[in-house]
Amino acid sequence: MTALDVLRTRPELIVLLGIEAARAETEYGWIEPGEAIAGTPLFRVGRFFEKPDAAPAETMLGQRGLWNSFVLVARVPTLLALLAMFVPWLTDAFAAIKSVLGTPDEELAARTVYGRLAPIGFSETVLAARPTNLATLPVRGVRWNDWGHPRRLLATLDELGVEPDSAERVSLETT
Repeated sequence: MTALDVLRTRPELIVLLGIEAARAETEYGWIEPGEAIAGTPLFRVGRFFEKPDAAPAETMLGQRGLWNSFVLVARVPTLLALLAMFVPWLTDAFAAIKSVLGTPDEELAARTVYGRLAPIGFSETVLAARPTNLATLPVRGVRWNDWGHPRRLLATLDELGVEPDSAERVSLETT
């Protein structure tokens, strides 16, 4: 049973893919799985840990915590309702783009909206605000790496035996 299968009968859920942790990573966000959701392969989300120090990361690893891949599986109306409920200013900001979608003004309107947005912690501000709708699906048996930093991308290339030429390596390491 996949996350999509579950959403057919439980459309109110937002499912985060949680990667089985291979090490006590301090540069990743973590998900603490809660109770199992009956009849599904899902678990409630107990809580989030955003880039914990070494000791909490070791604890999460020992308790079978999951890395937060930030890959969501959800119905669009469910996500939009959650955004409207907990960050209405964000949905209001994007409303300005709706009238110009598909026109030559769309790109400028989008750039303007994005340029004015303040960063938010989406997991904490939006997802954790409605824990009854939040679930995680443990993803096991896969290699996973967060490519949020060039050195992680280079590490993955090294693991795969792919050697970029020196010009590409220098550009990746300095960005």
